[in-house]
Amino acid sequence: MIAMSLIKTHPALPSQGSLASTFPWRPLESIHLLVDGDCFYPRMLEAIGNARESIYLEIYYVQPGRVADQFIEALGQAVQRGVSVRLLLDSIGAREFSAADHKHVSNAGIQLRLYNPLARKKFAMNLSRDHRKILIIDRTIAFTGGAGIADVFDLSANPQKAWHDLMIESQGPVVADWCELFEQAWMFYNGMPDLPIPTRISSYLHISRYFRPLTGVPSQTRVNSSNGVGDEQIKADLVKRIRAAKRRAWIATAYFYPSRKLRRALIRAAGNGIDVRLLLPGPRTDHPAVRYASRRYYGQLLRHGVMILEYQPRFMHMKIALADDWVSVGSCNFDRWNLRWNLEANQEILDVDFAAQIRALFEADFKDSEAYSAVNWARRRWWTKFQELFWFQIGRLIEFMSLHIKRRRP
Repeated sequence: MIAMSLIKTHPALPSQGSLASTFPWRPLESIHLLVDGDCFYPRMLEAIGNARESIYLEIYYVQPGRVADQFIEALGQAVQRGVSVRLLLDSIGAREFSAADHKHVSNAGIQLRLYNPLARKKFAMNLSRDHRKILIIDRTIAFTGGAGIADVFDLSANPQKAWHDLMIESQGPVVADWCELFEQAWMFYNGMPDLPIPTRISSYLHISRYFRPLTGVPSQTRVNSSNGVGDEQIKADLVKRIRAAKRRAWIATAYFYPSRKLRRALIRAAGNGIDVRLLLPGPRTDHPAVRYASRRYYGQLLRHGVMILEYQPRFMHMKIALADDWVSVGSCNFDRWNLRWNLEANQEILDVDFAAQIRALFEADFKDSEAYSAVNWARRRWWTKFQELFWFQIGRLIEFMSLHIKRRRP
């Protein structure tokens, strides 16, 4: 369990310029790093318990169990206090929820909407998922990160098996942008049901996309989102930051399926003497096939000086990027599939102190990881190589099919 905090004060917002983004950069006022479920769940539940006006919760993975029951109970109690509670779940991420679970939520007075329920007529658009993880309290506090509402993240109950993840808690001007993003998604899936998903997205998501970092403000933050269906803004900003890095570019991701552009950026950075490292899951993972497919990229990256480490103790589910003093934390795995199909949202932070906290987290996890070199990677067993090739080709086939299926009206 790790909890670290930063509180900043800043002057008024300077004027904005133009650099690809989703929301403007905002002064960073307060941010807390919450590592593992025994740290972030109690804080999130405490914030829900203190809510007085509104609660927005947009979450991908919800699993029936002790943690989900705690959240439903806390949200129901908030409704009884007169708090408006909106819960937006993905229909696939919440597939383990039974009819009784949905009735429990409804009986508690919680406003519930499901994102993109499966239907045959949607064809490939069934692949579009809401992968975001957002909790907003009274429009003043926002949480985001990589965790769902599930017992698998509960470190206190499963110290050897709990997934390793984090959330961040923010206050300040950036919370208004989180509210806007949630409200757009909430409206988007309630309206215009007769239009294709891409049309509905473009109709609702009117967000300016060109802003420069603030001048004269050393600590700042912003919301960066992608609305799926080919929107790869988060990846574009990551690649830009890697190319501009002077000291380090470290990435932690649960599912490593990088685009050619991202691989090239990593290789060029390593070739320029930048410390480039990837922290990826080891044998403990919920999708072994994805891990095998991703390992097909290891050889090329290792040969060009990229350091690859696989986390051993538990399933590493974090999604973090660190490039010098720039940090990106949120739901996005920075992979082709996530950004091609999913609604994603990350919070970017430009701050020396917060970057140091993230660097310390990486360094602690590196010590619990197995590092590969080009030499020892080439020595792995033939059966392992076969599985990597097999699942890589399956992944390419699925990707090809998803790109060429005609996108019908939902």
